[in-house]
Amino acid sequence: MLSFFFNGGMFMWPLLILAIVIVYLSIKKILDLFVKNEQSQDELKSGINAILFWGGFSVMLGIFAHFLGIYQAMQAIMRVKDISPAIVAGGYSMSLITILSGLFLFMVSAVVWLLLQWRYMKLIRTI
Repeated sequence: MLSFFFNGGMFMWPLLILAIVIVYLSIKKILDLFVKNEQSQDELKSGINAILFWGGFSVMLGIFAHFLGIYQAMQAIMRVKDISPAIVAGGYSMSLITILSGLFLFMVSAVVWLLLQWRYMKLIRTI
C-alpha cells in the first residue's frame, strides 16, 4: 500500500491532505447530525456540501497530476527518441494512480454526502 502511495508521485501528498480534510469534515458533520440534535437548520446544513466539493476537487487534482505526468513523460521520450514500449506502459500505469486515488476519495465523499443529506432532510421533517 505504501509503494502504491509513493509510486503516485508528488501529487499524492495533496491528495492525502484532501483525504484527511474529507474525513475530518465527515466526522464533524456525522457528530452534528447524529449526536447533537439541538442545533438550528443553518448549523445543521453548513458544511455538508464542503465534503462533496473537496471530493470533486480531489478528482480534478488527480486528473491534473495524470496529465502533467504524461506531458513530462512525453517530453522525456522526445529527448531520448528510442525507448521501450514496456517502459512507456509502466510509466503510464503509474500516472493513473493519482486518478484512481482521486476517484476513490470522490466516491467516499459522495456516499458520506448522500448519507448526511438523508439525515439532514429527516431532521428537517421532524422539526
